[in-house]
Amino acid sequence: MLMAMTLAHADDWEKIVGDRGRTVEIDPASIFESDHGTKVAWGRVVLNDAEMTKSGYRTIKALNRYDCLNRSFVTIKRAYLDDAGLIVREESIADQVPMMVMRNSVDERMWRAVCRPTSSAEPAGGNSHGAAEIERAAAAADRAAKTAQMALVTQIKPATPSVSVASPPPRVAVTANLTPPASAAPGHTPQTNAQTSATSASAPTPAAQPMPRLDPLPAARPPSATRVPPQPAPSVASTPTAVSRAPAPVVFPAPPQARRPAARSASAVKPAAQSVTRLTGNESWSYGNPEQWGKLRPDWRLCGEGRRQSPIEFTTGATVAVDLEPVLFDYRKTRFRTTDTGNMLRVKVDEGLSMTVRGRRYALDSFTLHHPAEERIDGRVAEMSAHFLHRDGEGRQAILAVQLMLGDMPNPLLQTLLNHLPLEKGESYMPEAFIEPDAFLPTGQGHYLYMGSLSMPPCTEEVIWVVMKSPVTLSAAQLEIFTRLHPDNARPPQTANARLVLESR
Repeated sequence: MLMAMTLAHADDWEKIVGDRGRTVEIDPASIFESDHGTKVAWGRVVLNDAEMTKSGYRTIKALNRYDCLNRSFVTIKRAYLDDAGLIVREESIADQVPMMVMRNSVDERMWRAVCRPTSSAEPAGGNSHGAAEIERAAAAADRAAKTAQMALVTQIKPATPSVSVASPPPRVAVTANLTPPASAAPGHTPQTNAQTSATSASAPTPAAQPMPRLDPLPAARPPSATRVPPQPAPSVASTPTAVSRAPAPVVFPAPPQARRPAARSASAVKPAAQSVTRLTGNESWSYGNPEQWGKLRPDWRLCGEGRRQSPIEFTTGATVAVDLEPVLFDYRKTRFRTTDTGNMLRVKVDEGLSMTVRGRRYALDSFTLHHPAEERIDGRVAEMSAHFLHRDGEGRQAILAVQLMLGDMPNPLLQTLLNHLPLEKGESYMPEAFIEPDAFLPTGQGHYLYMGSLSMPPCTEEVIWVVMKSPVTLSAAQLEIFTRLHPDNARPPQTANARLVLESR
């Protein structure tokens, strides 16, 4: 049983521990019962400004599965977000080894916040038999964890983390001291204090544990009869982080592997209560000056210097017409959260939806709406476009672009989004309603295929683009509402620079 990750305002998070601008927090609203005495919840580490500058991301979010009976947990999934709340990288954990919860550690605080042991299960004081049993169990867990960790110290050697072409953030082990060393190099992994201020001076210092390895996002359930089911992405093995003799790590959980339940259908999802959250800060860029994006931040330099930027214009004769493989979609009914970032509407969807391009499955994360359309086909510009952002298990990105042209009939998906708009810029709103993203898919399979970039900062390249040739329609009333919100939020066409653009015939 998995939960979709949604952006949340800091007020929604419960602070567990903090020091020098860095905090460890948990989202109480995300806690839900799983099976066999376990609970799943989202947690995060919010880095301070210095760490954010070095790492390139502000927040590390993780989904953990807590065993409330055996005082342990596993990490299921981890995501790295930048200062604007955009996901830089996502990871699903492959080797989910249960980690024992050390006493007087941040892990224990997280475990208690999730499991919330009652007085009947864990007495608050006195020398009752129940309290003594709990103390003995906790001590035994500590001894077992230390023994296992000492064995790992002698067996596991440090390894250099891999870095992708798009320079994703380094693999993070959330461990040790809240204060990073002053001499930390740019590639240094930030760390957190696993021993809180509540720890007495005589408390033993547990050894650190390695972060679990990563695997791709779980495969979606088979689509309807009109869709061809995508193949799951291949497993990706990553190198475990070196183990040192340091306090126990704070490791947040994500989707489990050994006992991973099947993906739930939309009809089985119980709608949660409506929620409204406000994002912290405003995006530090705008569509009013796209030529300046590359000068706003050093890590956005590709916006001005990149040679494979998006969007581009498609001209008959400049493309190569071939028999392209059909793009396979597994878009189903899903919960959603709409955010008005100030620059656009971003719609976050549940897990399990995907697009398969050339045999590779990309999981759908979210989609954005733009006016006018960023894509131009033989000089024609549609009134709007929708961009669907996907990622595979290795962090590679794929974007599906669909044009929305003015017609007589309103678009049902767009209408649902307009019916549930956030009331202010910078807000997110998650209603009880569902959407079906395939309502934005045209009936024709014709498309263009090329390598480009994100069409907004940081303009990361090595992104595969699928641009549908046929549009879907929207009504004049729908267009009028959207243009009142965002009158112009499209990046101008970029130079193709002799890139190969394939066109299905």
